[in-house]
Amino acid sequence: MEPEVDIRVATPADAAGLAELKLAMSPPSAPLADWERALFAHDLVSWIAVDPDSRVCLVAVVGDQVIGMAWLVVFSRAPNIGALRRLTGDVQSVFVRPEFRGRGIAGRLVDGLLDAARARDIGRVSVSSNENGASVYRRAGFEEAPLLLEWRAERDGSH
Repeated sequence: MEPEVDIRVATPADAAGLAELKLAMSPPSAPLADWERALFAHDLVSWIAVDPDSRVCLVAVVGDQVIGMAWLVVFSRAPNIGALRRLTGDVQSVFVRPEFRGRGIAGRLVDGLLDAARARDIGRVSVSSNENGASVYRRAGFEEAPLLLEWRAERDGSH
């Protein structure tokens, strides 16, 4: 029998688990000292606290272990006539520990973020995905956006 996985909003108590997932998702080039891990965990919690209305972090938890995460960053868009409050969201850093993959956890996390977007009346949510994760987003209702263009500072030769 597989352990029960709870999906919930992250709390400051999840900071160390979130930091470990972020480090597993994008490993640093050199091992980190314990104090560096603790500082990174603190930085994550501080980042959420700066503007909690513009950041949603969901965690997947088994017992007291954080085994998955997903983030929704909310941006305010320029107003239109008749629509002063226009919001858009970006799904970021969806990650489930490899030993827990294939159980629908990432999909549950993404669905939770989309529920949060609906509750905030966000009209559009985007995600940048690799091919491995694309099926999760397609199942959640994301579609290809062929006219989406991107500029990156490191590509224009000015840096």
